[in-house]
Amino acid sequence: MSAEWIFHKGKRILYINYGGLQKEEQLAQIRQAHRLLLESGSKENLTISDIRDMGVSQAFVDLAKQQGKLSGPITKKAAVLGVVGIRKVLLEAVNRFSGNPRKPFDTLEDAKDWLVE
Repeated sequence: MSAEWIFHKGKRILYINYGGLQKEEQLAQIRQAHRLLLESGSKENLTISDIRDMGVSQAFVDLAKQQGKLSGPITKKAAVLGVVGIRKVLLEAVNRFSGNPRKPFDTLEDAKDWLVE
C-alpha cells in the first residue's frame, strides 16, 4: 500500500496510489489516507488519488463517498488519475455524494501543477 506525502513546488500533497491493490487493500488504503489527512492538522490539504491499474468495486465507491464526505472540510483540492470510461460516472457519483469534488487528470505532473496553483 502507498499513501504518502510528496512535495511539489514547495507544497505538500498526499499521494494515494491504489495501483495493483486487491479489494481489501484498497479499502484499507482509503482509511489510511483519511487518517493521514486528520493527523496533518491542516484544513488546506491537497490530495491525488491514483486509480490507474486498479479494479474498482462497489465497496470501494461506497467507502470513497463516505470518506470523501468526512475529509471534505480538511481538503482544499483533490485530483484523481485514471478516470476513463465508466470511472467518469463513478467519479461523478462520489463527487455528488461527498461534496468534496475531485478533478480528473491524465498525468501526475498536470495534477500536481493544478493542485499547487
